[in-house]
Amino acid sequence: MQVKLYLGEALGLIFKTLPFIWIRLGTYALLGIGLAVYFAVAGGGAWLLADFIPLLGIIVFLIAWGGAWALVQWASRYFFYLLRAAHTAVMTEHIVHGRGPTGSQVAYGKQQVMDRFRDTSIMFAVDQVVDGVVRNINRTFARLTRILPIPGQKNLNKIVSQVTKFATTYIDEAILSRAYQYREQNVWAVAQDGVILYAQAWKPVLANAAALTVISFLEMALVLVILGVPAIAVGALFPLLRVPLGVLVLLGVWMFKLAVSDAYALAATLLAYHRATAGVAPNPEWQARLEQGSDKFRQLRDRATEAMAQSRSQPRDSAPNRRPADLDSGDLEPGL
Repeated sequence: MQVKLYLGEALGLIFKTLPFIWIRLGTYALLGIGLAVYFAVAGGGAWLLADFIPLLGIIVFLIAWGGAWALVQWASRYFFYLLRAAHTAVMTEHIVHGRGPTGSQVAYGKQQVMDRFRDTSIMFAVDQVVDGVVRNINRTFARLTRILPIPGQKNLNKIVSQVTKFATTYIDEAILSRAYQYREQNVWAVAQDGVILYAQAWKPVLANAAALTVISFLEMALVLVILGVPAIAVGALFPLLRVPLGVLVLLGVWMFKLAVSDAYALAATLLAYHRATAGVAPNPEWQARLEQGSDKFRQLRDRATEAMAQSRSQPRDSAPNRRPADLDSGDLEPGL
């Protein structure tokens, strides 16, 4: 299967969903500034205490670091993860149906996430199981490099393993985006089908996600140069500002990656996944292989079966689920 990088289309998708990019930039910038101020205050307090009691200064700094980590984890779980999911829902609408939602994109994305998952705990549970299955598939790909007669093979294995690990996040989102594509309520079932389809078409999807992972870090390097050069110039004139400027530059680079580079890589991976799996039905043979080789996939299968049994015992929703067989040909963008 031919591997294609959807760089141009992904950029167009970013421009079509600019409201999310602005929100991501603004909120990550606020988070970065908040962390910079927090560490400046906490670090200054710890430094003053260290003059009197060195051990106490270290303890205060470690507590402050733990508090910052907990804050970032909370923000990631209860805001940024949901924001990324809503962005994924809107990008999926563009990819699959060739048009965006009418009205507010942010409101539409939020509604899609809540309609599909209802509770954030369900979303995290599904994502964790899918993440485990995808990691198993990606590790299989990474192990293939060990049999290649290439100089520096050990270093290559490490690089491939790290890249495939980073790429997993984008692939997880692509698989879960099927819930938005088919208006599916049983997210466990749609995730099961999505994983099977990824196993069937993993080469172009993983290759695309891995390439975009590398590109995102190259983008970080470019932003580092853009921000770093003026910071070095200012630091040469005002030596006292060197450390604060250095911290701000690093935070700026990291926030840019989270806000823009990751969104771009996700857009390209969504395109690769939906193009590679369009019109393809889950293969029972692949399902049997995954059930045999992955505990996580068996867990996913069992949860999908439980959810299906529960849905049958409850009154049906007035809006019918839209699975692959129910889609009209006009719902798909030409060429998909």
